[in-house]
Amino acid sequence: MLLLEKLCQFRNALPVRSSMKVDLTLCIMLTAMDHVFSAYGGMGMTNSAAAAQTMLCVARQSASQPDALLFTGIAGNLNARLGFGDIVLGQTMVYEECDTAIIAEDPPYMEKFTATPQLLDCAVNIMREWGMREVVNNENIPQAAGLMYTPHGIRAVSQDQKNYSPNVADHQFTVGTIASSNLFSTDPQVLSRIISQDYADAEEMEGAAVAHVCAKNGVDNLIIRANSNDCGEAYEALDNREDDLNTSARIAALVTLGVAEKLLQ
Repeated sequence: MLLLEKLCQFRNALPVRSSMKVDLTLCIMLTAMDHVFSAYGGMGMTNSAAAAQTMLCVARQSASQPDALLFTGIAGNLNARLGFGDIVLGQTMVYEECDTAIIAEDPPYMEKFTATPQLLDCAVNIMREWGMREVVNNENIPQAAGLMYTPHGIRAVSQDQKNYSPNVADHQFTVGTIASSNLFSTDPQVLSRIISQDYADAEEMEGAAVAHVCAKNGVDNLIIRANSNDCGEAYEALDNREDDLNTSARIAALVTLGVAEKLLQ
């Protein structure tokens, strides 16, 4: 992809940038018409919220009001129709283990956060053009929690869902809810509650905070996640799967770059 090549060139050409002794590297691509900013936020909601707010501030200083913020990465799967490398677009972002009613007493006065419809439509159209198949989200699957978590533990993954191909066309996607937690959840009861209560299709540790920052700043946003594992697996079980994690992250990044390229046209 042209944008990916350009960003790689700029990353290779620029020295690591840090400000105020904070380990946050910003990559800035400036042309006569376009200003593209990228950053690695790190794990957890505080890290990613800080990265998002810093990028928005830098963008305002370098250009004007940012057009959009796209956030990408991997997530744990909560949808029994999805497997490894499949994409979840966060139409709705929710916090877990959090008194959202109290948070919503301050601007932007929201307990949940929604993606910008135009960005969501753009991502869906791109994935359809690439041959990815859309599947139903957990809100529209009866007894969705019971399909993921049985009395015997995590669902048995079918062979067609054990698809470790790096080719985006070999994967599926859904438009649904992404839950953000400060915990790496493995308890089936907790995960079943997240599905039943919030209809979450994936769980991760950053997206709701980024969407919250965007809502507070009045900036369009979209959270794009690729599944790296089923929620419920132990964190240590991922230690020997670095190649798989990188593959799923790259799939999400390719979709994100596809959306970015459309915005720059």
